[in-house]
Amino acid sequence: MPNVTISVPDPLKAEMDTLSEVNWSEICRSAISRYIAQRKNPSPQIELNLRTALLIANDAETGYPTIRLGLRIHNKMDSDITVDRILTQSSLFTEGGGYVGTFGFANDLYKRYIPKNSVASAQVFMMIPKAKIADLKDKFKATFKCVISCTVYVEGFRQEYTQTIQTQIPIDQWNNMVKEALSLQST
Repeated sequence: MPNVTISVPDPLKAEMDTLSEVNWSEICRSAISRYIAQRKNPSPQIELNLRTALLIANDAETGYPTIRLGLRIHNKMDSDITVDRILTQSSLFTEGGGYVGTFGFANDLYKRYIPKNSVASAQVFMMIPKAKIADLKDKFKATFKCVISCTVYVEGFRQEYTQTIQTQIPIDQWNNMVKEALSLQST
């Protein structure tokens, strides 16, 4: 079996020396094997969960009508990752499943460090042009579905991670937001 030499800082070596029963070669072999196995998978092993989806007629952060998405990012790997960016695009469907249109897209360009087997959160602000709200205002008669396609880029991986998440938009919240957003437009 070939030998590989690694360098560690003096304080770490001192701690290793206090654990004389540990087979450090086996620890290193295992860590290297696990790392290689993860890198062979071209896309990261993560999962997204939608925690919140809020309709806001005049978002203080963006100044526009917005759907604010609260996402939970679960790193399912045995190594730390850095999420480079999250891109989202929405599709809207009636209660019966008919495609109606889109709110648009949003990008979250903030880098996030996520430790191994851990979670982090992200907020995505999907601004909705008032012209789009005017076009969609009479399209829904009942609660409708918003399907959000998410693409997550993680440093060190050749392929992005993609996942679709869904939320229901209650018709009363939609109608209130439409009314408020369009009344702001006329003032």
